[in-house]
Amino acid sequence: MLDKDGYVFEKNATNIFLVKKGRVLTPHADYCLPGITRATIMELVVKEKFELVERRISLSKFHAADEVSCCFSIKSIYMEYF
Repeated sequence: MLDKDGYVFEKNATNIFLVKKGRVLTPHADYCLPGITRATIMELVVKEKFELVERRISLSKFHAADEVSCCFSIKSIYMEYF
């Protein structure tokens, strides 16, 4: 889903992450629930010494991502393949 300015913020009640050049990016939780699973993934990303970036992300950035993952409490995490 996109926010009012056209930036990605979640996907059907899930939180979303992308990986590009070894960096893990996720949208700010301004327009969605931050989620326990999201927080856990973010902690693990930092613990494993990956760079975590939380910011507004355009749809074109997701299309250019190396990987895209979604998470929610019932299913934890799953990969999206394009």
